[in-house]
Amino acid sequence: MDFGQIRLMELLALDSPLSLEEFCDVLRRLLGLPEFKYDFENETEWGLVEHENIEYNVSRPFHRGTLEEWDGLTPVGCNFGISLIVSEECSPDQDSVWSLATLVPQVGQSLADRLGTKVYHHRSCFGGENVRRKRVFRPKGKLGRESRLG
Repeated sequence: MDFGQIRLMELLALDSPLSLEEFCDVLRRLLGLPEFKYDFENETEWGLVEHENIEYNVSRPFHRGTLEEWDGLTPVGCNFGISLIVSEECSPDQDSVWSLATLVPQVGQSLADRLGTKVYHHRSCFGGENVRRKRVFRPKGKLGRESRLG
């Protein structure tokens, strides 16, 4: 997605022993997304997919601590970063209020429940502004850890 077409971006992070492909497959199945495309560079590998004018970009750096180096608001110990990028092409109703009430909880709580780990929403970016967030999605129910994925 072209940066000029971005309405807003939400950043989440978590810790998981899954590979990038395993993680993206979990996210894809949870949200009914198309297949992810994968790439890598010196410091990280990533998967991304665009669905209904929202880009789901998952980064998994090769070394722990990299996410915190890139973004000081990333909680310590997280090895996956998720950027939810809402395009200007989306409905006007898909704004920052909608994102905080619908998109972020859908992704954050779904992953927390499925993976049995905390998911941190640590930053929102919209209108040229960066806003620190301190929202934590905690697992509910009995789904448990990643080893129980099937």
